[in-house]
Amino acid sequence: MTDTEPTARLSQRPERARQTRTIRLGAGGSTIEVLVGPAETGGTMSIYRWRMSPSSRGPAPHFHTTFSETFTVEEGEVDYFDGRTWRTLLPGDTAHVAMGGVHAIRKERAEPATLLMALSPGVPREEYFAQLATADERDLSRLHEAHDNHFVHDFER
Repeated sequence: MTDTEPTARLSQRPERARQTRTIRLGAGGSTIEVLVGPAETGGTMSIYRWRMSPSSRGPAPHFHTTFSETFTVEEGEVDYFDGRTWRTLLPGDTAHVAMGGVHAIRKERAEPATLLMALSPGVPREEYFAQLATADERDLSRLHEAHDNHFVHDFER
């Protein structure tokens, strides 16, 4: 089940308060918060917060042809694949993948984790995240293709 809900978000200046859109990623409890969309940055970046539930696993090795990604762990531990090796990221650790670089995230621990994801240039991923939870197997490959997710099956998960 996919659900979205607005959350009041206050900046340093109260007159600049904005709404953060929260996207529920199915029944498992994971969410994506849209912190800054490309419209707010002139297209230079978009920033999302991924709250991974204890049961969340993360995406298999894949790449994007139109944007790069930077991940910063806020809470918990996740494993990051850079196209060659896996390494554990702890709170405060950052990993960056350039456009076209193979990467993956996995969470094998039974605790939640929270990641910031910065995409550059900014791309609107809200509909992709919202549709992931309800797409059936037949529609999933079309959804990935339409949103520049290209999975690579030659790598170990």
